[in-house]
Amino acid sequence: MITECMRRLDQSLGYVETALGSLTEAQLWLRPRPRMNAVGNLCLHIAGSEHQHLVSAIGGLPTRRDRPGELLQSGGYSKKELIALLRNVRQESWSVTLKLTPGDLERCVTVTYPEASGMEGYSWSIQKILIGAVEHYAYHTGQILYASRWLQDEDEHLLAWKHYT
Repeated sequence: MITECMRRLDQSLGYVETALGSLTEAQLWLRPRPRMNAVGNLCLHIAGSEHQHLVSAIGGLPTRRDRPGELLQSGGYSKKELIALLRNVRQESWSVTLKLTPGDLERCVTVTYPEASGMEGYSWSIQKILIGAVEHYAYHTGQILYASRWLQDEDEHLLAWKHYT
């Protein structure tokens, strides 16, 4: 279960990398409407969430997340830098999860937020955190793929999947 969750996270990361490859640097930070997120924001958000849940809550390392900042950012990262960030967090997550045993899955850990974030922490089992991390990452991966395809000049399937209407 642990390895399958990480495999699914790796698969989603591959999809995100493909989507980013189809965008210009300007498109990366384009907000369709003022209160909507750009692809760059979604990348910062999934990196922050993964680090908070897997590396910090499960791995016991300090939380370094600025959740509001992830969504307010309006540039400052290139595609290359975002991919590096996502890959670095994934490497840290693998380091944490490789140490887990099936017996660890029922152990509860606490997810914390900085006091100024306005968000309350919670305690979940490691299994629930892993499943939630996969769902969350996949959800935002779908948004990134949809936005990237929408921003294309040509109608090209990014993942070579055949979805014809």
